[in-house]
Amino acid sequence: MMTDREEGRIISRRDFSRKGLTAAAALATVGLGGYGLLSTGKGRSLKNYYRMGHCAPSVMQTLVETGRTGHSGLVLYTGAMSGGIAGPSMECGALTAPLIYMGFEEKKPAGLSEKLELISRGQDYIKRFEEFNGTCICGNIRQGGMPACRRAVSNFYGLYSASVKKPYPVPDVARQSYAILLSEFDSRNFHCAGNVLKNLDGKFRPAEELYDASWLLVGGLAMLNRTCGALAAGVMALSSVTAEIEKNFFRVARMNRLFKANNNKAMDEDMNNFNRSIHFSENLGIWFRKEFGSTTCLDICGANFSVAGDAENYLSGNYIGLCSDIAKRVAEKVNSMI
Repeated sequence: MMTDREEGRIISRRDFSRKGLTAAAALATVGLGGYGLLSTGKGRSLKNYYRMGHCAPSVMQTLVETGRTGHSGLVLYTGAMSGGIAGPSMECGALTAPLIYMGFEEKKPAGLSEKLELISRGQDYIKRFEEFNGTCICGNIRQGGMPACRRAVSNFYGLYSASVKKPYPVPDVARQSYAILLSEFDSRNFHCAGNVLKNLDGKFRPAEELYDASWLLVGGLAMLNRTCGALAAGVMALSSVTAEIEKNFFRVARMNRLFKANNNKAMDEDMNNFNRSIHFSENLGIWFRKEFGSTTCLDICGANFSVAGDAENYLSGNYIGLCSDIAKRVAEKVNSMI
């Protein structure tokens, strides 16, 4: 996992343009080989990518279409996660969007066994994504240029489907540790992402589906100690009120031409309807890192949630209180940003 200390070696969103971007209007003009390919997860993903211009909303739009949910709000929630949850040192949007969709579909699992099963699916997807792309970190994927990003987006659906249908089981030792933590979370009515949403003011009014969608952010993305769920929830909240859905092949093509020309106007807010929310997410990430020293659960809490001893130390050290305070402060920051 990429640490914050390695951030200086990660390619920025604007520097990414130097790797070159291909024209995005090709899909609109020549198609993807007809309806057959368009009806596949891969075909839909590419179509959405070329008309939206960013990874996370393109992936979520594909899941909304294939799942026939009709919840376009899910696309807005993920818009700001493009280019990394809150910057390029964090997880790719093609990784996080399916985790959010998994949570939405499960509708906040009630029982411990249901929660552990959802965590199993989430962890399995993360593992498959990392094995396929060589990394989960946005900046690392970008080192391969536009083809690497397009590959991550276009191939996510097969990985996601396999994880949903037959996830690799969580090892018993980790499962026991998660059970200890989740039981205590329930008894104390704590959920890092959910606590952020509860503390938002009237400008946000989170829908119930936003609470559902945020569940798998728990414990640093499916209990894997990665990006803090409170930070990720803050990004979702900001995205819900600052993003608008982009769906124009030619506008995206124009943005990509600017990227290719190394023109920083490519990320101007009027170039793409998701750009404004992406800027908000990066600013939140900068603030979070300054306040807490890192963006990962592992660095902040010093506990590996898959190890029972660490889980017990986390609970006995009242880290739930620390995490609750972080969630409250993230909510206050998000409230002040709009």
